[in-house]
Amino acid sequence: MKCIIVDDEPLAHIVIKNYSENLDVLDIVKVCHSALDAMNYLNKHSVDLIFLDINMPKLKGLDFLRTLHNPPLIIITTAYQEHALEGYELNILDYLLKPFSFERFLKAVNKATAQKKLIEEAKKPTIIQDVNTSSVSNTNTTVGEQIFIKGDKKIHQVTLDSINYLESIGSYVKVHLENETIITLDRLGNFEKLLPNTFIRVHKSYIIPTKKIEVIEGNRIKIQETYIPIGRAYKHNLTKLIK
Repeated sequence: MKCIIVDDEPLAHIVIKNYSENLDVLDIVKVCHSALDAMNYLNKHSVDLIFLDINMPKLKGLDFLRTLHNPPLIIITTAYQEHALEGYELNILDYLLKPFSFERFLKAVNKATAQKKLIEEAKKPTIIQDVNTSSVSNTNTTVGEQIFIKGDKKIHQVTLDSINYLESIGSYVKVHLENETIITLDRLGNFEKLLPNTFIRVHKSYIIPTKKIEVIEGNRIKIQETYIPIGRAYKHNLTKLIK
């Protein structure tokens, strides 16, 4: 994976570069001392992964991340734990709290490697069509209601009941089913229009089926063993549901 380091601390560059030299999967192509340096580099080059610090002069790491239209995989590296929730709301892959060990670094890299593999397997996928979703009631969907999704060089027939949640990752959407995950090249907004009103958007990166909600706890929702964040701009959707 082509990677860049964005951090204003020279010691952080040394640590990440030393760790990366032990892993053939990583190729550090650029070291940036500020978010502005990274922005200039990304205007001309593409990368697979960014190791991103938060507290930097002129432009903070998370503010920089918000400027990226189609961000690559992001691993936050910071000494400030209090920004973890905000970082995950921006769909980061992992959050490394300085000083972090090689073992913890390796765990984050393995996660990035697996994510990149999933994306690569979903070559030129897109939603083909939906089947009989316009007549879905406001309660539960039936087994016969389904959509066709193209991903991993295949066309998958997916029943609405089998969808646990949908997750946006840049220009891709991960459709998490009960027994598998399909990655398709599409926008979450298109799914929002396609799916019936038994699905609600609870975050800029997540759509969930209301019937799969187990617990609403603070600013997150539990579906099976997964906790999904609730975005501030989408809380009204849950308020309507509860009422």
